[in-house]
Amino acid sequence: MLKIFPLHILIPVVIARQYFNEEPSYTEVNPGAAAVLTCSVAEKSRSSECIWQQDRLPVLLQAGKYEWAGQREAGDCSIRILRANIAYDDGTWECQVTSSSYQAVDGLSSSPVKLVVRQPPGEPRIYRDDGSFTSEGPISLPVGKEEVLRCESRGGNPAPTISWFIDNKELKSDQRNETELGDSKRWTAVSNLVYTFSREQNGKKIRCSVHHEALTRNVRERSLTLDIQYPPSVKLERSPESKEVEDGVDSVTLSCVADGNPKPDIVWRKLGQSSIFRVEEELSFKPVKKSDSGTYICLARNEVGASDEITATVDVKYPPTKVKTDPVNFIDLEVGDDTVLTCEGDGSPEPEFEWNQKIDSSPSSGDDNTVYSRGKGRVINLRNVTYEQEGLWRCSAFNEIKGTERKVHSEVLRIGVSGKPLPMALKLEERNGHSYTAPLGQEAVLSVAFCSDPPPRKLRWEWGSLKLIQGQSRGRFSVPELDPVKKKDCYSSKLRIDDAGSQDERTYYLVAENDRGVLRSGVRLSVRDPISMVTVIGIAISGLLLIVLILLLIVFARRSRRCCFKDKGDYEPHDIRIERREEIAESDVERLSDGQTSSLQEQRTFPLLTGLGHEVTYQGHAGVGRPIPAPLGPLALYAAPRKTPQNVDRLGQDEDQPDLILPKKVRGTPTMYADLQFPKSSNFGSMKRKGRGDLTQPRHQIHPKDTTEYAKIKFSPKQSERAEL
Repeated sequence: MLKIFPLHILIPVVIARQYFNEEPSYTEVNPGAAAVLTCSVAEKSRSSECIWQQDRLPVLLQAGKYEWAGQREAGDCSIRILRANIAYDDGTWECQVTSSSYQAVDGLSSSPVKLVVRQPPGEPRIYRDDGSFTSEGPISLPVGKEEVLRCESRGGNPAPTISWFIDNKELKSDQRNETELGDSKRWTAVSNLVYTFSREQNGKKIRCSVHHEALTRNVRERSLTLDIQYPPSVKLERSPESKEVEDGVDSVTLSCVADGNPKPDIVWRKLGQSSIFRVEEELSFKPVKKSDSGTYICLARNEVGASDEITATVDVKYPPTKVKTDPVNFIDLEVGDDTVLTCEGDGSPEPEFEWNQKIDSSPSSGDDNTVYSRGKGRVINLRNVTYEQEGLWRCSAFNEIKGTERKVHSEVLRIGVSGKPLPMALKLEERNGHSYTAPLGQEAVLSVAFCSDPPPRKLRWEWGSLKLIQGQSRGRFSVPELDPVKKKDCYSSKLRIDDAGSQDERTYYLVAENDRGVLRSGVRLSVRDPISMVTVIGIAISGLLLIVLILLLIVFARRSRRCCFKDKGDYEPHDIRIERREEIAESDVERLSDGQTSSLQEQRTFPLLTGLGHEVTYQGHAGVGRPIPAPLGPLALYAAPRKTPQNVDRLGQDEDQPDLILPKKVRGTPTMYADLQFPKSSNFGSMKRKGRGDLTQPRHQIHPKDTTEYAKIKFSPKQSERAEL
């Protein structure tokens, strides 16, 4: 029997080494929730087992608490932790895998990881640096000083994150976390804020915010109102804004607006007074009085400090008051005295002063209401007093309020003047009153006005060795009674002279005398013809000016060649044609044939240029037997002065001539006409004027026996010169 033996082939077995594909990681879970710690092993052996440790102690898997989360045979060693509890589950967890055999050294142990069972933190609390609890009510902090605030939150797991905010602006802070005593699984978080607060942050909210995942909205806050304390500052408000107010009319309100914390107290003082004027925010003056004028000082104080002082000036305007003069009512002066008048008055703004005088009128002239200004200023000096200062004086004080002038007058001061007679002051237009000019043969009236108080008791006119008392007359001279003038105590004395002549030219003197003295005032009389020297001089000057004007017009017309000085032509040598021909004597006509006659009448023409207008021909002749003159050169045409042509024929345009001679142009003053210096005719006298039809003689005409030579000059004048030709 055939035995079959099995053949065993030995195949080597290769076993892979196991390793972690994914290790567990830090995990947080809310209380009561489930958490999965992941642990994945690659090349896990079937004989290897998964083990979990908490805080280095093995964990027993129990249904409903600790369960496998995956297929261990596939290498998933993850664990699911149900109903997480900080007391049992919070701690350090490790995933371990046993070796595949006792011979293999491939056991695994993961790094410890933290499983945190979250615990919400407690309410945050805010403390000051001194440890006082300030979570209730506003927090008072000084301005400009560095302050430290602390925010704490206890019992949280893990420790929460704390942030500081003023309104929505986050502030930089430092945080530290500490475990609570006896419970390492709960934390206390502390955040310190170091900050310098400003007055602008007063009244704003400061917040301490705690962030934690276990919280319902992930955040818990504590906010406080900032009570920033700072010293006061003040500003002034004025109503109305205009600083110009009038006494008894306007109202003024001054407001001292203070900004400070705590609320400051406001104090008003008036400059110049030591006591407190008022303790309130507003000062009201309704209506304002001039006694309210002054400078007011406002000051605010609180527990932190005091403000700077601020001033407000109330300047009450009022019209001038208490205007009076010194002396008062009446003053009596002598002629030549000196005195000082003073005006007093009060007002705001400071008034200006003006002195006015009303002249006393004489009873017969009626009342004169004219008022004269005598000067400005508080004081006026009257020196060497005359009767002009006599009258009613008044001082006026005026200022301006709100663009309107306010004027107040003093009581009237009467000034009386007495003394010797004085000449009455003359107006500006009467300053020549001490001289008088009378027409020859007419009446001359000399007048002198003077003032005298008491009135004059003696009055006379004197000239030379003659005297004439008031009310008398002598020959052509008479002195009428005094004429009163408008001014009180003033008079006018006149001397009348009939048929005044040159022998009356002299100075006449009025002599007035009263108990205080004598006045001697002279008037110069001049007698002139009706036609004054001024009139004669005026006529002479007018005639001279007329002559000069005529001469200037003549010179202008000559230079501009106008009127009778217009140019007669501006001819050049080439504007002239010279024609010369011969005539035979009458006795030779019969024996000359037509052709010979034509040949004897030889014509030569010297044209220069054909101008505008007609041609003018001049002809001349010479005696029988005289040689025919040679053609004239260009200088012969201009050698003599200008002459008016005696024989002028107006011809049409010149026909072409066979023989033309063009003389050269002559520089210098142009000559209109040429003196040709023709020889005198021996038998025919003066030169003949020939028309264009005379140039060619009929064959049957009988000529003189002697040959006559003619010369014809043709020139073409310009258009403007035709009328002259």
